[in-house]
Amino acid sequence: MTAESRKYVIGLTGGIATGKTLVLRMLKELGAYTIDADDLAHILMRRGGPLYQPIITEFGRYLLDENGEIDRSKLGEIVFASPRALARLEEITHPVIITVTRRLSAQSKADVVAIEAIKLVESSLAKECDAVWVVTAPLDVQLHRLMTKRRLSNSQALLRLEAQPPQEVWIAHADVLIDNSGDILATWKAVQRHFAAIPRAAAPTPEAARTAEAAIAPELTPTELLRQLQVRRARRSDLAGIAALIAHATHGERQLGESQVMERFFSKGYFLADAGGQLLGIMGLHTENLIATLDDCMVRSATLWPTVGKALLEAVEEDARQLSCEVILAFLRPEAGPMATILFEKHGFARQQVGELPIKMWREAVEQYSGDGSVLMVKRLLEHQIMRPI
Repeated sequence: MTAESRKYVIGLTGGIATGKTLVLRMLKELGAYTIDADDLAHILMRRGGPLYQPIITEFGRYLLDENGEIDRSKLGEIVFASPRALARLEEITHPVIITVTRRLSAQSKADVVAIEAIKLVESSLAKECDAVWVVTAPLDVQLHRLMTKRRLSNSQALLRLEAQPPQEVWIAHADVLIDNSGDILATWKAVQRHFAAIPRAAAPTPEAARTAEAAIAPELTPTELLRQLQVRRARRSDLAGIAALIAHATHGERQLGESQVMERFFSKGYFLADAGGQLLGIMGLHTENLIATLDDCMVRSATLWPTVGKALLEAVEEDARQLSCEVILAFLRPEAGPMATILFEKHGFARQQVGELPIKMWREAVEQYSGDGSVLMVKRLLEHQIMRPI
């Protein structure tokens, strides 16, 4: 922690698919300002960004997809098969990413900043961190996550793991070790424990200190509902209410245990609509690479879509716009019903098939939802995101 800024900086690192992003989201929930260097790199590689042309110049126009964007899967095939190519890519990208990361950290008003970077210990950023946190997981767990969450083949996943140093290299630099073998509750408790040990002059008051428990309760009259309705971001104290509403809205089909609902909570940002302490609706928003995906769109009863659903949808769209997302890809499960579809269409969403999406990154973003019966609704917010010069 520097005397000038009074910021406590956590450098978060570890091998691929160990769960660094999960831990980063947990730190965000505890009050830290978080920076994901990998996501930042993806944004800076977009057409018009500062890394776009240097990468094309170095590796060729072969990398471009049909929309003129860098196809990261093609780039990965090159750099993970050649240590020299990987080193060259890092020479191009790291100085720019570090510059932007420092700027974001300096601009943050938070007392604790957490920076996730797989190459943290090899870069100059490590020297600027008050503590290096290393996330670990067994090799078989890493392999499984790469194959299931990133949809890599066994050979592709092994290639990426073999391109990295053994975990002992990261562990040697660790001030804090987080074992993320798979029990999310254990991981959460470890993160809480180590976060609580941060010097109190730097540690913010966790949002969870607020006490507002969302619950399913009897119906409000329409007048009472409109007067008391508010939309807010979910807190940890809302987990039981979220699980109860999901079970209610799916007629008991989806009964989530504590670990399951916590995993969902840390994988996206939930927006809740409540009135008088009653949880009436939820929507889960995830943003990555300027693409917003929206799911878990549920209200307590179909009659609430024109009021509660409308308030939720307007809130998540505003959030996506503030994050400069170029599109919202919304997924409506069958139980949402026709009232949900009508609401989304009134707000400028159009029903589309995955194969009709014009941009490859959009198609990749929806792969995890294929086969669950959801209807895809799409709304474009920006024609093309132009990156500002650094």
